[in-house]
Amino acid sequence: MKLDEDRDRVLNSADQGTADQYQRFLCNKGGCFLTQGIPRAINVTLLPTPVSESAYNHLVNAQEPLNKLIELSSRDVAFVTRTIEPCTKVDYLAKRLLDIYKLCVLDENQITLGMYRHDYMFHSPNPTGDDALHNGAFKMVEANLMSAALLGTGTHVMELHNQVLARELPERKQPYKKTLVPMVRGIASAWGLYDRPGSVFLFLVAPDDFNWFDQQKMIDTMWDDYGIISMKMTYEEFMEEGELSSDNRYYVRGKEIAIFYFRSMWNEDHYKTEKHWETRLKIERSKAVKVPNIRHQCINLKYFQQAFLNKGVMEKYLTEGESKLVKSVFAELYQLAPGAEGDKAAQLAFDDPRGWVLKPSREGGGNNIWEEEMLEKLTQLHDSDEREAFVLMQRLNAPHVPNRVVRSGPNERAKLSETFDTTAELGLFCVYVADSQEKVLVNEVAGPLIRTKPAANNEGGIAIGIGVMDSVVFAD
Repeated sequence: MKLDEDRDRVLNSADQGTADQYQRFLCNKGGCFLTQGIPRAINVTLLPTPVSESAYNHLVNAQEPLNKLIELSSRDVAFVTRTIEPCTKVDYLAKRLLDIYKLCVLDENQITLGMYRHDYMFHSPNPTGDDALHNGAFKMVEANLMSAALLGTGTHVMELHNQVLARELPERKQPYKKTLVPMVRGIASAWGLYDRPGSVFLFLVAPDDFNWFDQQKMIDTMWDDYGIISMKMTYEEFMEEGELSSDNRYYVRGKEIAIFYFRSMWNEDHYKTEKHWETRLKIERSKAVKVPNIRHQCINLKYFQQAFLNKGVMEKYLTEGESKLVKSVFAELYQLAPGAEGDKAAQLAFDDPRGWVLKPSREGGGNNIWEEEMLEKLTQLHDSDEREAFVLMQRLNAPHVPNRVVRSGPNERAKLSETFDTTAELGLFCVYVADSQEKVLVNEVAGPLIRTKPAANNEGGIAIGIGVMDSVVFAD
């Protein structure tokens, strides 16, 4: 793709001094990950990725009705049960989540706090063409309703790129928002509804969590702006130390918990013993706010991304206009249950292996199955109930954008790559708050995040070391 001369000038003139400046800026701001306990600056693109402003605004407009769809559908016991139950024979995580859902979904006086990141790609029929940024539309990759990371870190990247643009490309525009500010404002709204002075926001983290700095930015903002105290523990530590009172409130280390924020426990292997599941049920039954609650954790299963596209589903919860808007940002998705309908969907992949991707209902990067491996997997699963645990999704072709990357290792000087073609995935952070009577108090987009990878790679997760952090600049 050919972009403008000014952008090429910045890409071509960058040197080791530029990489050093980026690394120091990020370290100063706390834009870091932990690698074996040692901080390192995050890997970041040299310049923000250009996107169509009109396409971006259309996508933003679709988020509030999407959040509404998630909330209302999650309260529909028949819909949730009908969607998950056929998969429980082959998906143990889905089975146990559904068990808790059935026990708790009708519990009254529960405050809802949703902290989401909906991820999209701009799908272009000619991703290497000069018109690729404007010829196409954003389509959903996945909705992340649980443990949506990089909120604080993404803010630092926007700040970095905003300064670079002001200095080098001052006529360029960013949708510059302090993404963290509206998200924390939503947290404060839910904390206020809980209305127990001195109660805390508890991060439940993985033992090897590399996102300490990302979370610390949230912790500092909650304290500085609203006086909310935070604590951080592993799930196993909480299992041993958490105490549930007779009035169904949780306490740990002398503090009452107002909000549980799950930064772990999204995969089956996180629940190592029956006590892990018993604790998850107790947390759900408590009066504390849960992020996510069990309703949202169930909807987070990828089956629902496909189920929402079934005839009449969106229209049950949204107006005709809202349904049309939300459908416009969904990619094609098909269920693969054994039978004629699933066989017909599987045949699409055999007819065009490069046009589809096989997605399991699992979180984290590196789980999707592509091309020849996809065909082998579908052949292996033919007539097997296990095929129920997958969905087939249209493969999205993002524009190929030339860029360079600044990479940092622990205790190492930053390195600047050569220019290469990249593709980007755009995430939109959203916050949703409803009181115990289901009155919606907050439903808004907090701001964007971009993660970018080499165009030659299928997968691009930050956690698996392929993707890098990025931000948005308007191409219009």
